[in-house]
Amino acid sequence: MEISRFLVSFGVNGLKALIFALLAYGGIILGKKYRDSRDAKKAAESQEGK
Repeated sequence: MEISRFLVSFGVNGLKALIFALLAYGGIILGKKYRDSRDAKKAAESQEGK
């Protein structure tokens, strides 16, 4: 009885950790894409000014 409750709790906590890890990874990827596009736009604007 105690072992099954432990395994269920372990599984639920593992699933939560996986979801948070995926959210963090997605945020890193999206943030990098946003920064790259912003930097490309800024570089294009500085080339137009020359």
